[in-house]
Amino acid sequence: MDELKEIIKREGKPIPMTVNTPFLMDQPNKVWFIDQGQINVYTVQLAEGSPEGKRFYFFTANQHQMLMGLDSANSQFNIGFSADATEDSLVYEFDLHRLKELALDTTLGEQYLPLIAQLVGEWVENVFFGISENENHPNQAASVLIKKGERVILREGESIAAQKRVVWATIRTRKADTLLINGNGKLVKPASDILLPLCRESFWESSGNLGLKFIDTLEAIRDEAAWLGLKTLDETLFSLEKQEIDFVSRNEQIRLKAKYQNQYIKTVQALKDAEGILNKEAADKYARSLRVQTDDVLFNACQIVAEPSRIRLTPPFENTKEGYDPIGDIARASKVRYREVLLEGKWWQHDSGALLGFLKDSETPLALMPVKGNRYEAYNPVTKETFRVTAENASLIDKVAFTFYKPFPKKKITLTDLLKFGLLKERRDIYILIIMGVIGTGLGLITPILTGVLFDVVIPNAGKFQVLQVGFALLMALVGYVLFELTEGFALLRIETKMDHSLQAAVWDRLLDLPASFFRKFTTGDLADRAMGINEIRKLLSGVVITTILSSVFSLLNFFLLFYYSVTLAFVALGISVVEVLLMYWIGRWQISREKKALNYDGKTQGVVLQLLNGISKFRVTGTEIRAFNHWLRLFNKSKQYSFEAARVENIQTLINSVMPLISSAIIYAAFFSSNEWGKLSTGEFLAFNAAYGAFLSSMLAMSAASLTIFQIFPIYDRTRPILETMPENDDRKSNPGKLKGNIEVSKVNFRYNKDAPLVLNDISLRLRSGEYVAFVGASGSGKSTLVRLLLGFEKPEVGSIFYDNQDLNKLDLRLVRRQIGVVLQDGQLTPGDIFSNIVGSSPQLTMDDAWEAAKMAAFDEDIKQMPMGMHTIISEGGSTLSGGQKQRLLIARTLVHKPRIVIFDEATSALDNRTQAVITESLNKLQATRIVIAHRLSTIKNVDKIFVFDQGRLAQVGTYDELLNEEGLFKALATRQLA
Repeated sequence: MDELKEIIKREGKPIPMTVNTPFLMDQPNKVWFIDQGQINVYTVQLAEGSPEGKRFYFFTANQHQMLMGLDSANSQFNIGFSADATEDSLVYEFDLHRLKELALDTTLGEQYLPLIAQLVGEWVENVFFGISENENHPNQAASVLIKKGERVILREGESIAAQKRVVWATIRTRKADTLLINGNGKLVKPASDILLPLCRESFWESSGNLGLKFIDTLEAIRDEAAWLGLKTLDETLFSLEKQEIDFVSRNEQIRLKAKYQNQYIKTVQALKDAEGILNKEAADKYARSLRVQTDDVLFNACQIVAEPSRIRLTPPFENTKEGYDPIGDIARASKVRYREVLLEGKWWQHDSGALLGFLKDSETPLALMPVKGNRYEAYNPVTKETFRVTAENASLIDKVAFTFYKPFPKKKITLTDLLKFGLLKERRDIYILIIMGVIGTGLGLITPILTGVLFDVVIPNAGKFQVLQVGFALLMALVGYVLFELTEGFALLRIETKMDHSLQAAVWDRLLDLPASFFRKFTTGDLADRAMGINEIRKLLSGVVITTILSSVFSLLNFFLLFYYSVTLAFVALGISVVEVLLMYWIGRWQISREKKALNYDGKTQGVVLQLLNGISKFRVTGTEIRAFNHWLRLFNKSKQYSFEAARVENIQTLINSVMPLISSAIIYAAFFSSNEWGKLSTGEFLAFNAAYGAFLSSMLAMSAASLTIFQIFPIYDRTRPILETMPENDDRKSNPGKLKGNIEVSKVNFRYNKDAPLVLNDISLRLRSGEYVAFVGASGSGKSTLVRLLLGFEKPEVGSIFYDNQDLNKLDLRLVRRQIGVVLQDGQLTPGDIFSNIVGSSPQLTMDDAWEAAKMAAFDEDIKQMPMGMHTIISEGGSTLSGGQKQRLLIARTLVHKPRIVIFDEATSALDNRTQAVITESLNKLQATRIVIAHRLSTIKNVDKIFVFDQGRLAQVGTYDELLNEEGLFKALATRQLA
């Protein structure tokens, strides 16, 4: 390289460049050699030969690489390429004809040929890397991978790409118009036969059979046809970049439209909130103003379905739609969850909430909305018509429907927030509950009043007819009370059911959205017990408890009635009630401390039980069943000890409630006979007072019993608080990453698991290009798996950043990033079910054919065919019905079925033989994805593009297998031990 560089410097024209000194690469007979620095190449639109408007990043050329001039002046697309330095740089402009002379100079023994071949190959790879990074670029894998020396027939429907290095094939003039490059690029018919380059980042397709023989770059550039082929590619390149600019511009318009719509929605929401301070009716109707106006009928139907729950949906950007799951696209863009439901029986006669349905024949979306009278109406967003669902037309609606779940707001959730969230749609039932409670309590006042009338008026006057009137009045009051209580019970049942549905779903949504570091703090069983705490709280606040509390509050009317009959005795009753309330408060505090300890130990016990069940086979192998039992028993005994103490406290409270009526009656009678009230109150008035006090006391005792139940809520809520108060890793400020291309950059990353712990990763920097195949190597504990956890967003760097396609991972929606990464971790687990469901998961678009294809890519298809039930073979808990190698291949199939752009294998092939590993490697090559492999067996990574060697958290070496094997260092030491 040094000799060639000296010629270029001597004969070429030096061009010093700074960040703001771009030049247009529009001279087809020139090349530019980068002597110092880096050069960014941008696609630009041309107007009269000069750049105009926004420029679009294409690729970056590094030091000692070459740029070639492009014939933009004769292009029909008005597209050009601009070069700009990333730092102070120096390039040499050199004549292309002179470069070809040097390449073909036989007098010098072709000594420059390998160096020029390297420059040309790197230029081709850079150009097609830039094309592959386009948003408009098809995300498809080549069906055949090519190496030099191979002969193939490219048939219609097939696609080919280079396996590793650039290869070249002769394209006959008569066949040139049948070739399609990278999906959308048509080849301009050349005047003569040409040699055309093919690399890993490019792929060819043909509209007819095309016979091809491939040679390497060293052989190709000896032929003038190769240089002609490079020039022929100019117009194809301009065409592809023109399509990309148009595509990006359209998406930018869509994005800006969505941005302005979102701003409009937020403005309307703020104005409606302000209006709602004085006008509550307007506040209740503000959700309808939040609809986004689109031409997408499915999205419009989803908005109507989500509206009653005040879920604001966001339309997905065109460049993030997956196409096969439009409802999922909407849910992911809106950061909400949804699920499939079946419409069975006379579903339209039962309120199951708002649903998204479809007409069977046309698959037209319908908003199925419940209305008064336990019936449904369907809104058709296409015809904008609404019709009532009946037995006659219900058969026209598909049995599969969908419902959306409202998540908690992205903030710390308090107990007040929980109540507001659960009662969001229950205002009508709450009003019914309160009104029925007031009326029921009012009817209860009739008893003491009529008691006084009976003894003061009716009995002294011997009014038999009046007795009947009093009895009839009491009977009517009883009937009315029963009816009102029944209405109250139905309202309460609706509130409980809907609260349980919305709250528990929101809790599990929050749990699934928490950062991975959160789960290190709890065992699985303990965490599941905490997550179900909200449901336990709802059960404790059952109908009886809530009704009792409401009745007790409304029983204050009886308390005011006491003052009507006797102020003195009313204050005595008040004193008794205060003493009882204070006593119950003290008992409640005593009980809470026991309940809290009991629940903590119960959670630990649940966690240990799950761990013991998962490890029971190991206990039997090691003969340690007794030790495992003793460990569980110690925790179980502690839990029961505190539960028993809490039960004793409850018994004390029950005892007090039992004797309190007798004690209070004795005090009331003693106060009556010892006070000046003796002789002032008539018999009827005293009995009426006694009846009112009895009702009041009964309510207070019932309330004290209910309060004991309520006290149990606080320790349960304390256990649930970590889930509710930990901020989710994805919030509304995180952006959509779009479709990832596979570029990864780790920049100066430091990480440690705890503040006081040593660094696990220390100043790690690396860069992976799209489609690269790399390996992480190092001793156990060197930081390889930890870096993978950072790449997946499971942990956050203490210092430094991680970028996907130049986007900071810390600012991206991690769920959308992980959906595009295929991962097989060391401790990957199978789910109980069958093989098919383990491969495709819950993806609605994947079919049995997809599952078989993925199994074939993982070299698992033959094993499945030998099983009696094939794809429907049952997988038990823990996957004990499969061997270790079969488990690994099933996990790999589950990863590859989605054809991800990034694949990470963390010791994923440790249990596989060499033949199986070769099949999987070939499958990964066809994916053309960025591949990261963590391997201790170095023989499995001979063919990777690059190896990163880790040592005690630092990056010790970087290079290819052969380079590192010939270099003194850690890798050679590891390889020597394994090869010995």
